[in-house]
Amino acid sequence: MFNSSVVSYPDRGHFGNSQYRGNTTGKIIIDLIDNFLPCDGLFVDPAVGGGTTIDVVNHLCIANRFAGFDLHSGFNLIRDDLTSAVGQQADLIFFHPPYGGMIHYSGNMWGEPHKDDLSRMSEYDFEQALKLALVNISDATKAGGHYAVLIGNQRKKGRYLNWSSMTEQLAPDPLVEEIIKCQHNCVSDNRQYAKPLIRINHEKLLIFKKGQNTNAITDLEGILNGMSETFMANILVMLKRLFQCRDWTQKELFDTLAHLAKSSPYELFPAIDYLLKTEHFKMIDGRYTLA
Repeated sequence: MFNSSVVSYPDRGHFGNSQYRGNTTGKIIIDLIDNFLPCDGLFVDPAVGGGTTIDVVNHLCIANRFAGFDLHSGFNLIRDDLTSAVGQQADLIFFHPPYGGMIHYSGNMWGEPHKDDLSRMSEYDFEQALKLALVNISDATKAGGHYAVLIGNQRKKGRYLNWSSMTEQLAPDPLVEEIIKCQHNCVSDNRQYAKPLIRINHEKLLIFKKGQNTNAITDLEGILNGMSETFMANILVMLKRLFQCRDWTQKELFDTLAHLAKSSPYELFPAIDYLLKTEHFKMIDGRYTLA
């Protein structure tokens, strides 16, 4: 059972195929189950990979309350409805997706390359597919139940790809717990790099609680409402920053931002005009400054 937001399992245990790259220790799944799976609750893993969850449920004697699937065994989380595959909604779902293209699975760990394998997608397609997978998982979770995503981050060509933060933003339900898992025995541990490198030695287990009325439509509705709020909030920050440097007339602002007004999907100038009249600013002799 989790009693800290930071966990470490130096000994991965006997769970799953240790030769299946990226396979996690079953000990974190046992702790997840101890904390979040109700008595007689249904546990689901839509991407069993190297079989860790299968070994865990057998170890805990709850295989009769478990449903596990994977792309390599015919279930496609990007195309198939998880609820229909299970036959009912789950109390707890565990999802351990690829960390972008860090490790290729289809055509490497199993079978032939598959177009819906998240590990073989571009960054853009990976984000879209991960979003769809999370909504599918959310829909397959009972209201008040939980789903957990174990995901790490990646360095690629000098960039830090923060897959865990992206997952938090993409999930349609609120994050209720974040467990930082220390990594051990990574392949990259034995690599030498020409320049000093801060090695990524952690993953995150992100635990979300299913809302009462969450689905793909309500998720989009929330995103659209949030886009308008975010648009206004970012304009306000930009204006405050401009006014930190000098005062402005409205015409000077509009002339400076004319190129943005042409490309913005929102009405930029009316938004600026509205914000200039709020308590954040004041006008003296025709010029605006911070209030």
